[in-house]
Amino acid sequence: MADLPLALRTYLDHLAVERGLAANTLSSYRRDLRRYLEHLDRAGVRRLDDVSEGTVSGFLVALREGDADHPALGSSSAARTVVAVRGFHKFCVADGLATADPASAVRPPSPARRLPKALPLADVEAILDAAGAAGTTLATRDRALLEILYGTGARISEAVGLDVDDLDRVDGTVLLRGKGGKERLVPVGSYALAAVDAYLTRGRPDLE
Repeated sequence: MADLPLALRTYLDHLAVERGLAANTLSSYRRDLRRYLEHLDRAGVRRLDDVSEGTVSGFLVALREGDADHPALGSSSAARTVVAVRGFHKFCVADGLATADPASAVRPPSPARRLPKALPLADVEAILDAAGAAGTTLATRDRALLEILYGTGARISEAVGLDVDDLDRVDGTVLLRGKGGKERLVPVGSYALAAVDAYLTRGRPDLE
C-alpha cells in the first residue's frame, strides 16, 4: 500500500488533471490535506491502512480546538477540511491505494444557524408608511398584515393563515400555527391591533 505523501501527490494530480479544479480550489485542498498529514505524522501514522476512524475524528477535534501553529476553526472551515479528507480517503480506496476508508463515517460539523437580520427601524417604518399611504382598501389590508408580521415576529405563512378568532383583541394576543401544526401564543402590540381593527371595520367588508 502507498505511503501517505505519495498518496497525497497522486490525489492532488487527480484533482488537477482529471477533475480540472481551479487553482484556488486546488490550493485549498493542498493546504487542508497537508495539515491533515502533519496531524497523522504527529500521531505516528505513516501508512494509509494505519489510519482509523478515530484518527480522522481526532483530526476534526484538533481543527476545532486549534494549536500553537493553527487557530481554532469555525464549523464551516472545519467542515470544508473534513470534506477534503473524506474525498482523499475515498479516492485512495477507489484507486487501490488503500483497503478501507476510515473517514466515511466521520461527518463534517454542521454550520451554526444564524439568526435572521432584523430590518432597521427606519426601513420598517418606511414599509409601513408605504402600505398605508394610498388609503385604499388593499392598503389597509396590507398595513394590517405588515403590522402583525412586525409586531409578533410571525412567519409569513403563519400570518396569512390566521383566522379572525385567532386574534384576542382583549388580551392582546394571537395564536400562531407553525410547521407541523405547532401552536404558540404571542403578544400583539397596540399598533398591530389598531391596524387590524381598521382593516376589519373599514377594509374587509369591501373585499367580501
